Amino acid sequence: MYILFYLTISANLFLGCGHLNSDNVSEKKESTTDTIPITKSSYQTNSFFDKVYFSKSDAEKILGEKAYLSDSSSTIKKDTLEIKRAYTANSKDQKTGKTGVIYFMIEKYDQESSAKAAYNFIKVANESHEGVKTIHDMRDEAYFHSDRKNFYFILARKGKLMFRIKVNKITSHTSLNEFNLISKKISDTL
Repeated sequence: MYILFYLTISANLFLGCGHLNSDNVSEKKESTTDTIPITKSSYQTNSFFDKVYFSKSDAEKILGEKAYLSDSSSTIKKDTLEIKRAYTANSKDQKTGKTGVIYFMIEKYDQESSAKAAYNFIKVANESHEGVKTIHDMRDEAYFHSDRKNFYFILARKGKLMFRIKVNKITSHTSLNEFNLISKKISDTL
């Protein structure tokens, strides 16, 4: 039951369909007994949390401009380790009037079947929308989704690991080529 709840919340945040208005996003944080923020004492030396999967430099290459870390969290859930990062462009794009934001999330599940179920849940929710394409050269399974004017989204899974990356608010500076290259680079490190 918890996994279904978690998947529903995660899907709403990171699904490729539609677009979020990043200028008005507010996140309600709820305290639960099975989710804890990561501190040095709570995970000892877990290499999953020590590795940098997606950097500020990566975000700036994709956004095509300087950006800042606007959100960052690492948590341990019942059966999942999770890292989230968001980078926001320093200024509004004069041409489009949008401010680019890129979201990144990587999860490590205890069981590969849980990772497969999470991947499938999100893919099935999006596969009937336009702009969904399977990616064949990125790990066990992956897909790309975009409406070509508001967002780019990739979800990829390898074994127990799954990551998603989403540009929300495509601007005149956003690079689809860098988005694809960096997503592939992340996938290759899994």
